Amino acid sequence: MAAEYRAEVDMVLDALTDTLQTDGASFETLWTYVHILIEEAWDARFLYREAAALVMRSQDLAAVFRHVATRERTTLARALTDLSRDGVISASPEVIDGVSRLMTTGIGFHAIELELEGDAGPPRERIARAAAQVMLLPAALIRGGQKT
Repeated sequence: MAAEYRAEVDMVLDALTDTLQTDGASFETLWTYVHILIEEAWDARFLYREAAALVMRSQDLAAVFRHVATRERTTLARALTDLSRDGVISASPEVIDGVSRLMTTGIGFHAIELELEGDAGPPRERIARAAAQVMLLPAALIRGGQKT
């Protein structure tokens, strides 16, 4: 399951990287990919729920979590850097680093929170709400007058 999760996340992040290279960065594109990453985290929620115990027992699982977190953080930072370069957001490299780390943490956290809420509503609505909450971070950086 962990290897499958890693492969799915890699596929999503590769697609985001390709999109940034071919179509450029947009806030909507970033939001879409954050939504997909939260869907993937939701599918692997038991890994997040039991992460501390699992990584203590398995170096392989620890490596998967490190890989996923690093790839998410660096790819999100690249997207934010591109948005900043294109004038969509205003953020220094330090702010971009911090926001990308918080977004990565938020993606994993929401995998756990969605389950703990016990909300019987459709996962699709809860995942969309989680994506919106994670996207509040970069939304605060949007330059005045810019369209999202």
